[in-house]
Amino acid sequence: MNCLRTLTAVLLMSIFATQAQAAVSQEQAKELGGKLTEFGAEQAGNADGSIPAYDGGVTKLAMPADFKPGSGRYPDPFKEDKPLYTITAQNLAQYADQLTPGTKALFQRFPDYRVEVYKTRRTMAYPDWVLKNTVRNATAAKLSGQTRGDAVAGAYGGLPFPIPQDGYEVMWNQLLRYQGPRTDFRFSTIFVDRSGHQTLVGDQECKFMYPYYDEKQSKLNDDFYFAGYTSYFGPPSQVGQLFLQRFSINHGDKDDTTWVYTPGQRRVRVAPELKYDTPAASIGGTLLFDELGGFTGRMDRFDFKLVGKKEMIVPYNNYRAYEATDLVGDKHENTSAVRWEKHRVWVVDATLLPGKRHAYSRRTYYIDEDTWLIVAYEAYDEGGALYRVAHTINIVPYDKPRVGQPSQISYDLTKGNYVITAVQGGPSMYMKTFDALPNQSAYTPQAMEGNGVR
Repeated sequence: MNCLRTLTAVLLMSIFATQAQAAVSQEQAKELGGKLTEFGAEQAGNADGSIPAYDGGVTKLAMPADFKPGSGRYPDPFKEDKPLYTITAQNLAQYADQLTPGTKALFQRFPDYRVEVYKTRRTMAYPDWVLKNTVRNATAAKLSGQTRGDAVAGAYGGLPFPIPQDGYEVMWNQLLRYQGPRTDFRFSTIFVDRSGHQTLVGDQECKFMYPYYDEKQSKLNDDFYFAGYTSYFGPPSQVGQLFLQRFSINHGDKDDTTWVYTPGQRRVRVAPELKYDTPAASIGGTLLFDELGGFTGRMDRFDFKLVGKKEMIVPYNNYRAYEATDLVGDKHENTSAVRWEKHRVWVVDATLLPGKRHAYSRRTYYIDEDTWLIVAYEAYDEGGALYRVAHTINIVPYDKPRVGQPSQISYDLTKGNYVITAVQGGPSMYMKTFDALPNQSAYTPQAMEGNGVR
């Protein structure tokens, strides 16, 4: 009898898993390019017109006269825009249902915090070949692997799940969001303590490549969809340090891998501990490795539930903030430099699985429907109290449309400090985009060792 019960349970679990992992039907996929854009967003605007219909994004935009192609700098094309309204602690209740709990917590912590809301502009745009692949992926891509959300099969060169059926699919869309085949950018990371003292914890250059978005191929040659090479130029304690990271589309076969070169040791070593809730020491331990960029890495410690889609006021089109040299404030970011707009976002609630360990018991993510970027998130401690809140500032490069590399503003509500990663203001900072992959042999431990400072 016990064997029969066990067999029945296994069969039911197998049936459920097969149903949950199935791609959408051909009939459902017909919505892409109709009711939905080919990248899965709602084509139409909202009921009151505060969110417009999608019309092609930055492809319809006149480039600013002061833009210099290849410079890695993107002047604000909306510099003439004025805020439609400003949210303060005094009128917060009027807009509370359109703000994330994290944003509302910032108003409670900082009485002078402000959210300046501008006209909504749906700027994201995709190459035709990426849209074509996305439509194909809709009926071909599936979650796979022994653990839910561990891998994606049947997808290449586009968003894997433009019509997502669960939270894992939404999270994979944000991991595989279109960022072009290559981006090189230099930025700084600034930590601000409770007293307002600012510390440079990183002056770094990142060279990112995405083999998953190689137009010349039709599939990945191995399981790594992304590789990032990071060099540190400051502060003095970090000079010469190198990181190489490769992220897998199939964690069951190949896990994410990080290599580190430390000048003091003069060798390259694999760093298997640099994942999950390990604090990122290279940026002062202010963020965990799996929350860099919002979320990265393996999804096997949380249950990712899709709550649904909601209209929310979130940071968007932050060309001004990218260029700002005054983005970092004593208590919080300079709110006058950050642009907020109303957009539709997917809401995903991640709860720690029984028997798993992590510094957070729960996290909630807000993923923009057009870019598939995490525009905000909250993290809760083991007792269920709000611990860290964050939002990202981002642009769409108008010469080579894609999701630009986001800056992340993260607040620790328990310690009263905050950090801004990928600060772009300053003459030596840049974000240069390319439409072809670099020489992939440069993204290996052997090349890393050869480039190390002796």
